[in-house]
Amino acid sequence: MVKIIKQIATAILFIICGMFIFRCCMVADKSVFDELFATDSLITAYADGELEVKTVKVEKEIADDGYFAAYAFCFIPETGEVQVAVRWNDSVYEYTDMTEGHEYSFHLLNETTGETFPLTALESKKRAIYNYRKLSADAVNLGDTDTLTVVMELRDGFESTQVIRYGEQPFEEYKLSGGEKKGLNG
Repeated sequence: MVKIIKQIATAILFIICGMFIFRCCMVADKSVFDELFATDSLITAYADGELEVKTVKVEKEIADDGYFAAYAFCFIPETGEVQVAVRWNDSVYEYTDMTEGHEYSFHLLNETTGETFPLTALESKKRAIYNYRKLSADAVNLGDTDTLTVVMELRDGFESTQVIRYGEQPFEEYKLSGGEKKGLNG
C-alpha cells in the first residue's frame, strides 16, 4: 500500500512539474506574429525589392501592471507604418469584468510629442490561455529619440501601458526573412 501511495505522489509531482514547465514555455512564447504582416502600403513600398525597416528590442517583457505584453516592434520610415504584436492572458477578462472574447482596443502614444495613433488589428489568434493580436498604425511620426508606448484600453478610461521604445534606444536594421520577402512580392 505504501508503494502505491509513493507512486501516486510521484505521478502527481511529475504532473505538477510538467504543468509548471508548460506554463513557463507559454509565457516565453513570442513566436506568434513575430514577422511583418504584408499590408498594402508595405507591398507598394517593397515594389522595387528594397524596404528599410527599423526595430528595437522591447526592453520590458510585460506592462508594469501585468495586463498585457507587447513585442515584435517594427517601424517602416518610408510609409510611417508601425507594426507590433500584443498578448494577454484570459485572466484579464476577470480583472476588468469583461466577458471573455471582449475586443480590447489599443493605440500608440508618442510620449515625446504627445501624439496618439490608433492601432488596427491585422490578425488575431488564441493559444491555450493567451490571446494574440498583430497591430498596425499608419502615418506615425517617430523621431530617432522619441519614446513610443502601446496603450491597451481596458474599460471606462482604465488603461494599461507598455513602453516599446525608449528615446535613448538606437534603432536597429530589421532584416526581412525569405517568407516576408515572398509575402511582400504579392
